[in-house]
Amino acid sequence: MRRYYDIFLWVGTALLLLGACSTKKNTVASRRWHAFTARYNTYFNGKTSFDEQLADMYNNYKENYTERIFLYPISAKPKDKNETGGPFDRAIEKGNKAIKQHSIRKKPARREGWRNDPKQLALQNKEEYNPFLKHCWMLIAQGQFYNADFLQASATFSYIARHYETDKEMVAAARIWQARCYAELGWLYETETALARLKENGFPASNQGEYDRVYADYLVKSGRFEEAVPELQKGIGKEKNRRQRTRMRYLLGQLQAELGQNEAAYQTFGKVASSNAPYEMVFAARIRQAEVLPPGRYPQVLKILNRMARSDKNKDFLDQVYTAIGNAYMSRSDTANAITNYALGIEKSTQGGLDLAICQIKLGDIYFAQKEYVKAQPCFSGALSGIRKEYKDYDRVALLSAALDELVVHVEAVHLQDSLQALAKLPESERLAMIDKIIEEVKEKEKKEAEDARRERYLAEQEGRGNDFGQRPNMQANLQSLSVNSGGGAFYFYNDQTVAQGKTQFQNKWGKRVNQDDWRRRDKVMNMASPLENRRVDEENRMQFDEEGNPIEAPVDSMQMVMDSLSSDPKSREYYLQQIPFSEEDLEASNIIIADGLFNMGMIYKDKLENKQLSVETFRELERRFPENKYRMDYYFQSYLMGLRYKDQPLETEYKNKLIQVFPESDYAKAVADPNYEYNIRMMDRVQDSLYETTYNHYLANDTLFVRRSYRHFSETYPLATLMPKFMFVEALTYVQSGDAAGFKDALQKLVEKYPSADVTELANEMLKGILRGRQLVQGNMTGMKWNLRFGLDEYGQLSAADSARQFVDYPQSPHRMVLLYPTGAVDRNQLLYAVAAYNFAHFEVKSFDLIMEEAGSFSMLIISGFNSLEETLSYYAMIYAPEGYASAIDRAVSFFPFSDENYETLLHGKTLEEYMAFFAEKYGAQAPELVARWRMQVAADEKETAHEDIAVEQAAEVDTENLETSETKKFPQKETKEEISEEIHLSQQETVREMQEPFIKKEQEQPVEEVTEEVEPEEKNVREVEEQAVSTEEQQTVSPDTTQTSQDTVLVKPKEITLEYLQKRRAQSEKKERLEQEEKEKSLEEKRKEAAKQKKQLLKERETLRRQKAKEAKDRLKQKEKERKEKEKANRQRQREKKAARNTAQKEKAAARKVRTRK
Repeated sequence: MRRYYDIFLWVGTALLLLGACSTKKNTVASRRWHAFTARYNTYFNGKTSFDEQLADMYNNYKENYTERIFLYPISAKPKDKNETGGPFDRAIEKGNKAIKQHSIRKKPARREGWRNDPKQLALQNKEEYNPFLKHCWMLIAQGQFYNADFLQASATFSYIARHYETDKEMVAAARIWQARCYAELGWLYETETALARLKENGFPASNQGEYDRVYADYLVKSGRFEEAVPELQKGIGKEKNRRQRTRMRYLLGQLQAELGQNEAAYQTFGKVASSNAPYEMVFAARIRQAEVLPPGRYPQVLKILNRMARSDKNKDFLDQVYTAIGNAYMSRSDTANAITNYALGIEKSTQGGLDLAICQIKLGDIYFAQKEYVKAQPCFSGALSGIRKEYKDYDRVALLSAALDELVVHVEAVHLQDSLQALAKLPESERLAMIDKIIEEVKEKEKKEAEDARRERYLAEQEGRGNDFGQRPNMQANLQSLSVNSGGGAFYFYNDQTVAQGKTQFQNKWGKRVNQDDWRRRDKVMNMASPLENRRVDEENRMQFDEEGNPIEAPVDSMQMVMDSLSSDPKSREYYLQQIPFSEEDLEASNIIIADGLFNMGMIYKDKLENKQLSVETFRELERRFPENKYRMDYYFQSYLMGLRYKDQPLETEYKNKLIQVFPESDYAKAVADPNYEYNIRMMDRVQDSLYETTYNHYLANDTLFVRRSYRHFSETYPLATLMPKFMFVEALTYVQSGDAAGFKDALQKLVEKYPSADVTELANEMLKGILRGRQLVQGNMTGMKWNLRFGLDEYGQLSAADSARQFVDYPQSPHRMVLLYPTGAVDRNQLLYAVAAYNFAHFEVKSFDLIMEEAGSFSMLIISGFNSLEETLSYYAMIYAPEGYASAIDRAVSFFPFSDENYETLLHGKTLEEYMAFFAEKYGAQAPELVARWRMQVAADEKETAHEDIAVEQAAEVDTENLETSETKKFPQKETKEEISEEIHLSQQETVREMQEPFIKKEQEQPVEEVTEEVEPEEKNVREVEEQAVSTEEQQTVSPDTTQTSQDTVLVKPKEITLEYLQKRRAQSEKKERLEQEEKEKSLEEKRKEAAKQKKQLLKERETLRRQKAKEAKDRLKQKEKERKEKEKANRQRQREKKAARNTAQKEKAAARKVRTRK
């Protein structure tokens, strides 16, 4: 009996465990079982990986103690990550796995009267019943945070706070971490709001320490140091990690020093120096202690720092020590001693990196302030390779390094050519003596470098004998530093620090070289052929041929070979002599290099270094040495601009007059001759952006008339504006809207010729090539969805044979993707990406989708991948068009297309959206009728809109033509009016004639120059004839019968009635008539515009009504389907109940029958 009891016990236990393993049951046993399994299996592995990666991050992080440190090392990570993920991915994966395997969502069994029991009611309202999974969620969120995926982490913390709202401690922790995410993103306003709301609502005392630290971090990032000090002191007292507590105390000392609390800072740094911190921090704390000593103890500061410099223990930190000494001298404005100590810090640096870079920046700043740009260049160039993009002065250092690198190339080129020309003028004996001196210096340098190389090899061998490669701590540190600084394995040229290091190594080997062809050659101008080409020519010259013309071996000229080798050896005289310009051609080439260098130096002084004095002096030197150089017009204008900018009236006037006198027909001369040019150029930067934006918006609205007027106005007012190429390009595109291929071609040719280096010129050039090849224009602008646009065409508009043979395939069970397609620029891509990502995260807890942005011609695409079949894709489509979905809320320019991976590739290799829609409607139209219907509605709406746009373009073209004719009429007034007046008026005084001619002469002067030259001569002839007639009238005091008769035939007006008042009245009537005609035309134009706007508004209204109607119909269909589904489910449940009842009745009857048989 005992044996059977044990068997039943083991079977019962096994059944209980099997039942507890299922997440479909929700009992006390199942909850405890899944909590236990999640904690000590999957979560344990994830938490272990998380702790290891966090320790590695702290250990490998190299602190910059010279600058203010971060409260958290994570703040030093770059914020512009290109991809999500990182070293904490394993922890995130384990957290997701634990949730997926052990999440219990099923409601527990309801007890009787549960609605009246608060505990039971709270239990039923919970969303998650595994009590341990909140720690898994925190593990995921913290892993995302330390991967520097702060947006993802913020969303996860927000999810935790919402779904565990009854757990006050968990909610407070999640909100505090969410505030940390905002702070790391730089969203300081959101950080303050989150922390203030958390404090207002209250939180458990166990979260107080983390709150104080995060609030202190927020205050430091906001620059509110006075408020941060007490908060940081509170956070230090509650920090459990000893190393982090020491870091926080060091930061506190830095803040106190910045606030001038030197005594408190001295005490704080003293605590750090006496702690068990790493030696680097202890060393930095001692230096900071010396820096915060009062000014009266200045000798003591130098004594302490010099003693630290002499200590062998600090031999690897000498750059920091000498930087501190230099800072001490600079505090007393002793620049000479500061330069000496900064130079010592650079010389004695052993580890390089950030400490060396800071010392170089300090020295470079002194040289730059003294305008010693050539000396400052190696400082900034070397510092750039030692600092990362997150360093506070990175942008300034990078800008100065680039400017000085460019400047030094030209300075050295000018200096070299001046030296070579000076050598050419020396007697041969002196020239050879100087060359021999240079050769000796080269030999000494090579000897020193060889000795240094031998010493380095010896030290490396000794180190290799004593330590294995993998056991050397310095090598491990270097490897770790390399892995940290390499940007996560990013492409070399995406990492600014490695690029700067490579540039420094290049300059150390090759020197400063201009970015141009044949940069290795020093004598590019004097000898344009390469050494290989010269050698090939020499060999051809030496080659001999037999009687049949076949080449035969020629004797080699050994003397020539020796000379060639000497000409490339820097330790031979020939190497230097070949560079000296002896001939006229060589001297001319040398002068060209000098002139180029001087002009470029002047431009760099003006634009990049903003040094007016040096720039003007350089331009004057260029004009003095080369009066007829090719840059005269350019530096005249640049000097004029400097006069305007710096309010230097003599400089402005001098070069304005030079431009007008020397280059009267240039654009520069015409621009500066405008009396309003100074106002225009000062307003140009403010006006051009807004005017271009307005013009571009009118282009999108197909208002070609406005675009062309705006372009004419802008080109006349701001002819030298930086946006002029874009204005020309947009104006050229208006000819596409009107279908004028010839005008489009002419406009593009003008743009390409006038601005060959502009950013839009490349695109314009490609369009121009297409026009010249005979391509047809597609009328309209570039904002609409082009359903018949074919993807994958080559530059000639053709398809390859392989692409032409591709066809769409019917594989509904293959992996699919949802493609959100829209015209480029029509939608804010960041808002679209955020809307899709937020929806996916909120509605798919376990399944994850990949979001990728791509460009295809004039289209942009957001690709959602991760669907296993077409059915999943269509289910997702139905969800996003539901009331809680995002599809109805985004811009209507976005279209949704489900593609299999194969069909997507086929589309991009020679197919159109129209062809794919036809294929999809044929194959899957029955499965997705709403999707196909929406496509057809959108196509119809686009066609209707295109038709209205064509009508609007035609109307605009007609109006443009009418206005052009009107303007031409105004430009060329008819002569009949003046001729009739001159014929019908018989004047008695010459003064009356002059008064009569004044308004007409004034009107002619307002016309363009070309028109004046055509009309002035006959008018002056008429004036002279009338004046002569008036004079003869005064002499004779009578009128001949012929003249009287002609006058009476022309007009029946007596001479005494023709007065000045009458002429003025007549002119006023004529002007009024013209004004009324113009107002009538403007009124007509305005009515046409209003009518077009009304039609467009009506079209939009009809479209919106149609959309709402279709949406209502779709919604009604969905409701009907849902109703039918519920009715079917209800009927099914009823059938199941009936079957169950029948089954129970049958079982009861069988049981009753068995009882009857047993009794019998």
